[in-house]
Amino acid sequence: MTHNELWLSYHQASRCNKPVTTQLVELEFQNEKLIDLEDVLEHLFRQGFVEAQHRSLSYWENHSGQRLSPSHSLEELLTEGAGKCPQSALRLIIADCPPHLWFSYIYTHKNAAPAVTQRVKICHAQEAKLEIIAHLTNHIFRNGYLPARYRTVVTWQGTCGRKIAEHEKLDALVSAGEGLTETSPLRLIIDATCAHSGTCHAACH
Repeated sequence: MTHNELWLSYHQASRCNKPVTTQLVELEFQNEKLIDLEDVLEHLFRQGFVEAQHRSLSYWENHSGQRLSPSHSLEELLTEGAGKCPQSALRLIIADCPPHLWFSYIYTHKNAAPAVTQRVKICHAQEAKLEIIAHLTNHIFRNGYLPARYRTVVTWQGTCGRKIAEHEKLDALVSAGEGLTETSPLRLIIDATCAHSGTCHAACH
C-alpha cells in the first residue's frame, strides 16, 4: 500500500510551554515524491514553515520520543503506524534554545564551603519559561534553594567575572557560552557576611 500523507508535530524549544502545532503533509508535491524524513525536512524549509536559521538544530523523533534517522523511509514508518494519524505524529524537534543552564553558588565569606554547581531547566512544566536572570533568581528563592534572608545580598557574574544584570536574557548568555556546561557556569555571588550581620553598608558592596 502506498501512503500519500504524513502527520507531524512541531516541538520548538523556545515554545516549550505553548501548544504543539500538528500538520498533515502531502508526500507528493509539484510532481515530486517525498521518500524519507530528510525529504520532508527539506520540503518544510523550502516552504518557509521553519526558519532557515534552525536547519542545523532540527531533528526527528517518533511519537514516543525515540530519535529517528533522517534517511528513514516514510513508507516504512507509515506501514508501522508512525505518522498515520495525529496521535502517532512524528515529532520535529527544533532545538532553538538550550533546555537548561548551569550556575554555581559562590559564598564570599572566608569560611565558605566549596562552590556547588546546579543545573536548572529553562522550561518547566509547572512554571513559566525562565527568560531573564531575574526569573532565575526568583526561581532559586521560590524553590527554597537559598534562604530568604539572602535575597538582598545576591548578584550574578559570568564565567570570567563579568557582572550580569538581572534584566539580561538567558538565551543570549547561553548562546555566548555562559552557563552552557558544568565547567562554564554562571556565578551566583552570595555575600553571606552581610546577611548574617545585618549591617550591609556601602563598604559591603
